[in-house]
Amino acid sequence: MKHFPTKVFSLKRGAVRGAFLMALAGIGLAGAAKAAPIHVSDGLFGAAEWTVSATNGAPARSTVSSASFNVGAPGGTRFYVEQSTNGAPGSTLGHTLNLMYDLGSFTPGGAAGLFTDVFFQNGKNDYVVHISDSGIQSFEKDHSVRSPVDAAGGFDLSSPVWSPLDAGDLALAKFHAGASFGTSPNYATPHLIIEFGLSIDTIPGTTPLAPLAPDGLYRPDPAFWSGSVGGAGRPTIVVGSAIFTLTNDGAVTLVPVTGPGGLPVLQAIPEPGTLLLLGVGMLGLIGASRRRTSHTWTQAAACMPSAST
Repeated sequence: MKHFPTKVFSLKRGAVRGAFLMALAGIGLAGAAKAAPIHVSDGLFGAAEWTVSATNGAPARSTVSSASFNVGAPGGTRFYVEQSTNGAPGSTLGHTLNLMYDLGSFTPGGAAGLFTDVFFQNGKNDYVVHISDSGIQSFEKDHSVRSPVDAAGGFDLSSPVWSPLDAGDLALAKFHAGASFGTSPNYATPHLIIEFGLSIDTIPGTTPLAPLAPDGLYRPDPAFWSGSVGGAGRPTIVVGSAIFTLTNDGAVTLVPVTGPGGLPVLQAIPEPGTLLLLGVGMLGLIGASRRRTSHTWTQAAACMPSAST
């Protein structure tokens, strides 16, 4: 599978890029040089990280969970997730959670300047990791507060409900990300592939008499995740949403969360006994996505950076 880099995140391949990403995550270059190897988020399918069947795109190992979403076309995007430790899956709770967005409906063309927002619940807080040409920015808010939606249909991260993560949380989170254009077992046409990872808290809780510091940011409890892609002057398109549950045997249960038409949703908040999917911004996206589907997703393709960028 031939891939070529994209300037979506203004990142380069190799050790220099890895050090740059870890510096963005709040870890100095000296720390990055000494860190244990982690999953390499370069947007590629590879035997050391995302092994996929050559015939039908199904995960080749049981530790990878996935779901497809009707974005741009039926099954037009796929969402992959796996636990790992030092870049390899295992049979116990991993230290890193790795995600891949295989975005078959997003093909090269148009201008650069895209961003990706990764949203996830984590205990009583919600987080958004905003990945763009400028690097990685991360925000948090109280889970009980709905996030405002901007005119493009994405998160309004300028709202005071969001606060930037402090240096301690950034160092703990170890956010890393990467992107490329290329083919995959799912989609034969070159398209955008995005990977993202963060640290898992493997400490089994604390007590007042014996407090234990967490060794990762993300708790393994059931939580909602979504991914969205947008850019200046472009609509924000949700590419996947699901409930993740991490188990101590190294597995991840993935339950897709969709709205009308099987489309993924931007965010969810708890209501008594259930999850209330937010309609703010989603209804417009549903209508827009249906129109884009009938026009072969030309708007989405126009949002993509060209191969030469």
